[in-house]
Amino acid sequence: MIGAAPVTAVDASARPQSPTGGQPLYRCECGHELQVFGRDRHRVYFELTNTSLDDPVMDRVCPECGRYLPGKS
Repeated sequence: MIGAAPVTAVDASARPQSPTGGQPLYRCECGHELQVFGRDRHRVYFELTNTSLDDPVMDRVCPECGRYLPGKS
């Protein structure tokens, strides 16, 4: 392909990490941060304060502002 940019691997260490478990964080447009487990449509979000991981964010919206979270709804 002419003019196409080369594809490079994403450095996992460049992603924000959770202070509680080393898992990647998702930061909403409002600034609220959630722990993320899984990828693509299999993502599960938890509040950073939920260290026992027993209460996931089930409605796929940011608990702070109500915006939809990435993943399959």
